Amino acid sequence: MKRNLILLLVLGAALGGGGYLLAAEGKDAVSLAANHKGSLLTAEQVNVSFQGVGGKIIDLAAKEEMKVSKGDVLMTLDPTDIDLQLQKAQADIEVTAIKVKQSEDALNVAQDKLGNALKQAQIGVEQARTSQEQVLEGARSEDIERQKLAVAAATEAHTHALKLYNQLLNIEDTYDNNPYAYKDHRDALENARSQLSTLENARDQQQQALNKMLNGASQQDKQQAALLTDKANAILEQNMLTGQDITNQRIGLDALIKQQEQQNILLQSLQVQKERMVLKAPVDGKVARIIPKAGENVGSGTPLIVLETGKLYFDMYVDERQVTKLQPEGTVPVRFAALPDQLTGRIQFVTAAPQFAGLRMSREKGTADLTMFQARIEVDRIDKLLPGMTAEVHIDEIAAR
Repeated sequence: MKRNLILLLVLGAALGGGGYLLAAEGKDAVSLAANHKGSLLTAEQVNVSFQGVGGKIIDLAAKEEMKVSKGDVLMTLDPTDIDLQLQKAQADIEVTAIKVKQSEDALNVAQDKLGNALKQAQIGVEQARTSQEQVLEGARSEDIERQKLAVAAATEAHTHALKLYNQLLNIEDTYDNNPYAYKDHRDALENARSQLSTLENARDQQQQALNKMLNGASQQDKQQAALLTDKANAILEQNMLTGQDITNQRIGLDALIKQQEQQNILLQSLQVQKERMVLKAPVDGKVARIIPKAGENVGSGTPLIVLETGKLYFDMYVDERQVTKLQPEGTVPVRFAALPDQLTGRIQFVTAAPQFAGLRMSREKGTADLTMFQARIEVDRIDKLLPGMTAEVHIDEIAAR
């Protein structure tokens, strides 16, 4: 009898429990855990380090728990070595600038000289060719007629001078009793003789020129004209070779300019390195931890200061049936046990988390576990909200998207 009573009680409890579960619409412990997501609130932290430089810390301005703003100086490295490199780089640039100026001035002078020399050489070649053509072609008829007139004029001048000289000779005896008049006469006679000789030479030269025109140029004259033309061409070619030297000078100048550009790039690189020797806060926040001490040597990329930013976030995991309710840049309602009001969280990202799997309520044959997804939620920081508090999200309160 007693045994039957116990069985009835157990059966009643089972029926009552099943009815409760049916009334709760399946909100058993597992279902409630799947819908109510809880996670610890975390403060975002940033590891601050020197990028591309290292050295000895000479100034440590940051202190733990100190609030900083973006751009505030946290620590400084010894800049002695980089300052010396900067001075040398600046001096090299100045020296190269002087060399560039000298090369430009020398190149401009050489180009001006070459331009004048080429013009003169070209004129010389044209003159030599013209003279050679005249020698080969012979005198023109109008040139011969003009030369005949020149011969006639020279002959007439000589004849007139000869008459004057003969007249002075004829009256030479009349000055025997007057020595002063005789002296003047002798001077006049000597001048007439000298003038007669000059005019005779001029007449002969004009006649020779006429004879040359009439007879044509000799073989020697032709050879001489050809030599003058070759000489003029050689001078022109030599000046053109000088132009190649100027081209080489310009190549050298271009190389100096490229060298100057490289030196400027090196100077800028050194300036960037010096700027990086001053470590500044990348964001607003609070200094959570300082690893090195003043005077220590630190390397590039080594975390030196842990900076706690003003952002708070927590991660939660949802299965593939619920993840469709979460979209990046979307919002979710968040509750905290320490706060009376509900807050709004912003979804930063949603990504697959294959290391987690949600077990199904039943393990029928062929039924696989559900894949879980990780979602990061960010909330605004307020005075009463502290890292370490428990954040809770009710998935069933989020509308499906």
